[in-house]
Amino acid sequence: MIVNCVRYYIMTQKFTSYLFVVAILLAVLVSCAKRGSPTGGPVDEDPPEILRVYPDNFSINFKATEIEITFDEYVKLQDLQKQLVISPPLKTLPIITPQGSASKTVTIQITDTLKENTTYTFNFGQSIVDNNEGNPYPFYRYVFSTGTYIDSLQLKGKITDALDYKSEEFVNVLLYKMDSTYTDSVIFNEPPLYVFNTLDSLETFTMENLAAGTYRMIGLKEESSNLRFDPARDKIGFISDPVTLPTDEEYELKLFKPELDAEAVKATHEAKTRFHIGYNGRLDSMKIQSLKDNVFTKTRITKLKDKDTLQFWFLPELALEPDSVILKTTFKSYENELTVKLKDLYQDSLTVSKYGGHKLGKPIQYEASTPIVSFNQSKVELLNRDSIPVPVELSLDEFKNVLSINFEQEEKELYKLKLFPGAITDFYDETNDTISGNFTTRETTSYGNIMVTLERGTQWPAIVQIVKEDLTVVAQQIALENTTYTFDYLDPDDYLVRVIYDTNSNGRYDPGNFLKNKQPEKVVYLPAVKQLLANWDLRETVILE
Repeated sequence: MIVNCVRYYIMTQKFTSYLFVVAILLAVLVSCAKRGSPTGGPVDEDPPEILRVYPDNFSINFKATEIEITFDEYVKLQDLQKQLVISPPLKTLPIITPQGSASKTVTIQITDTLKENTTYTFNFGQSIVDNNEGNPYPFYRYVFSTGTYIDSLQLKGKITDALDYKSEEFVNVLLYKMDSTYTDSVIFNEPPLYVFNTLDSLETFTMENLAAGTYRMIGLKEESSNLRFDPARDKIGFISDPVTLPTDEEYELKLFKPELDAEAVKATHEAKTRFHIGYNGRLDSMKIQSLKDNVFTKTRITKLKDKDTLQFWFLPELALEPDSVILKTTFKSYENELTVKLKDLYQDSLTVSKYGGHKLGKPIQYEASTPIVSFNQSKVELLNRDSIPVPVELSLDEFKNVLSINFEQEEKELYKLKLFPGAITDFYDETNDTISGNFTTRETTSYGNIMVTLERGTQWPAIVQIVKEDLTVVAQQIALENTTYTFDYLDPDDYLVRVIYDTNSNGRYDPGNFLKNKQPEKVVYLPAVKQLLANWDLRETVILE
């Protein structure tokens, strides 16, 4: 009995010890689980390495149709269509794998016939990345020559924007051989001899493996990436004089959006006595008339707000038979004929509404749904908070069809405006109903002021502008001498100061023209964005040439 009790005690103690050990192990496991899963070591930040290239990079007498580039790890191709630049361009693009998968070997199958005695460059940019972390093999270039040597000349330059303070990304730099067959129209129809892309990281660039010769140098910020200049969509920059290699000179390509030639492209019937004329280019006016005599006895042209469209108003109404009318459009030396299909439409009627907002120092403005032809200042009443009359002066922008009410304004004031019937008369001899509106002005301390001093300038006139970061022009003045120009009552914001050399004295910036070998007007920016605070004066100096 005693022996059995002893055996039982020993067995119980062993079992208890066993449970204790198991509990300790479970606690350790739980603790490990709480600390997280194994990390697998440090993150791979190294780019893939090339183990072998066949045929060798920088080969001469190249005759292969397939190129293999083998790496030490699995790689994939990322954004290849945008990153890869082949120079000179090939008519038929090569087949490059892997696409949509990973491999340790990048294969290039050349499907085009290569030119003799020519150095080719395949610039992959940063499109080759490792499969796991996406680390790029930076700016890999595969170069070969179908002749007995590799062209080794270089050309250096930088990309700027003629009007913007920031440079574009992914700009193509193109070189065209200037031989006996060269004409400027080649940039519209044919690929260049050499092409380089700045990708998203370069403002300065170096084109390599070029041959000696004389070239036309072009910069293109393209929409279609077809290495053809499309004036309606692309930005262009060019060097005015031929570029001869070898050279140590560094060139600057100033990109600009070209201004299309003014032309009327489409006419539509929009109301009983109103046509819309869609146009390209920049138009300040246009002469529009019917090919038949005495069709219109009264006409007026206004611009449709925020659209490249003119509104052509006419009297009398046109009969619907025949069902169309032919218009002759004239602008300076440009002429064109447009056919308008006539419709059975309603007549426009006069409505008047506010144009834009109002702020201290700016006129109160109204726009009308039909052309304003006259105004009666005696039928406009403006009272201040104390109901004291305030003298006004009216002016009309006929092209924009905007009536401005100018008056001497005071800060922190309430103005009550009334346009009584007959204040406005429109194209159809209709007059307005009574129009009432209240306008308040803020205190001057809620605005800021910018004083811009010009120094060392010798070319006048110049246009001094205050612009936002999106290049919206907030205010501008025409400068005729070196002095200080003050811009009052600006809303607190971030601004840029720029000066345009107005070489043709037309009061606006003019871009260049490639076919006329004309560079854009020069623009100078202060180098940094300036923060304007309320009740604050900014004083800036621009050093001109």
